[in-house]
Amino acid sequence: MHLSSSLLFSSALLAGGINASPATNAYRRQKADLRTIIGDTTPILSNTTAVHFPGSGDFFNITERWDVYRPPTYQAAITPTTEADIVSLVKMAKEHNIPFLATGGRHGYVTTLGNCQEGLAIDLSHFKDIKIDKQRQTVTIGPGVISADVFPVVSDAGFQVQTGTCSCVGMIGATIGAGIGRLDGVHGLVIDALESVRMITANGDIVEASKTKNPELFWGIRGAGANFGIITQATYKMHKSMGDIISFDLIYEPEQNVTLFNTIANMYLPPGLTVETIMSYNQTTEKPTLIVSSTYAGGSEAEARRWMQPLLRLNPWYKDIKAVPWKHMSTDTALGLDKEVCANSQIFDIYGVNLRRHDANTWVKTFNKLAKFWNEQPAVRSSAVVLETWPNQAVVAVPDSETAYPWRDATTYV
Repeated sequence: MHLSSSLLFSSALLAGGINASPATNAYRRQKADLRTIIGDTTPILSNTTAVHFPGSGDFFNITERWDVYRPPTYQAAITPTTEADIVSLVKMAKEHNIPFLATGGRHGYVTTLGNCQEGLAIDLSHFKDIKIDKQRQTVTIGPGVISADVFPVVSDAGFQVQTGTCSCVGMIGATIGAGIGRLDGVHGLVIDALESVRMITANGDIVEASKTKNPELFWGIRGAGANFGIITQATYKMHKSMGDIISFDLIYEPEQNVTLFNTIANMYLPPGLTVETIMSYNQTTEKPTLIVSSTYAGGSEAEARRWMQPLLRLNPWYKDIKAVPWKHMSTDTALGLDKEVCANSQIFDIYGVNLRRHDANTWVKTFNKLAKFWNEQPAVRSSAVVLETWPNQAVVAVPDSETAYPWRDATTYV
């Protein structure tokens, strides 16, 4: 086992991490000496597992968050290399009332993660295995895998699978909250592709969960998965490739906001067509702007253009229409904003909501209020509102009782 030192400041997308408030409260009453406790645990950990304390670059590198707003803090960070080591760390933390976060992509932003103060970071980045079973049409991954890792492996095998929208998010972490993405209308949520998991519970037990093994646990994992344990392996059903994605990047003048929002509200979205609307401030033109990023899966460009006619007829001042390989769907759509959005150590204060309907009047009022806000407060011009209006045919085809996720009838994610 390797020992080093370092300074932290993050953790993020829980790969099924456990954060029990009673342990946190006990920890705050009497601070545990993690160096001593970890030293006593060292003999039972594998030689390849690395322990990092505040003071070294390694500590920062394995705890750096995507969002540094109200972050958790740690006394130590450990990168286990075996499942047995994760079990030992969970048991150690439980025995000594040490709060901890197990992290995969470290992309989580909920401020409740900041309740873990001076705890233990369990870094799962070593578990990056991706295994394709072409006969069963499944892909099995570890908790250190992010969407960017999944795309090329699955695509090169001739398949596709549901993912989130951004390439930098941990695949398992996104899954257990539901997993909302551009293939919702065609294949459903990411949890609808999930076939089984292997996980470590708060007691340090290793269990498997699927529709036939521990089915109640599997029900809860799909939609509320961060509450039950650390997932060390997840298997997903893949789908035969539908070919390239047709991408539409369109930019409209702010004066078109009424027409644009009403057009989107009245559009029919076939299963393969998504419409993302971004209300933001253009620092170059120094005025509010409206960006639409649409993708079409499962058809030709001519077919995509026919479905997109309501938006194309509005004559956006910027227009980029192109075929994009599915494996580049995150990075080569939406004006290439994925790279900028995925940069680490940014300050995000994020609020989200699921909507059953897209109300044009609400968004017209919102855009006008934002324009006034940006004009009066130049310091907040990096703020934006993003509306992901996805078709949900395949999502609602799955009964509500099938998973713990309660918002299958949502049509727009803010």
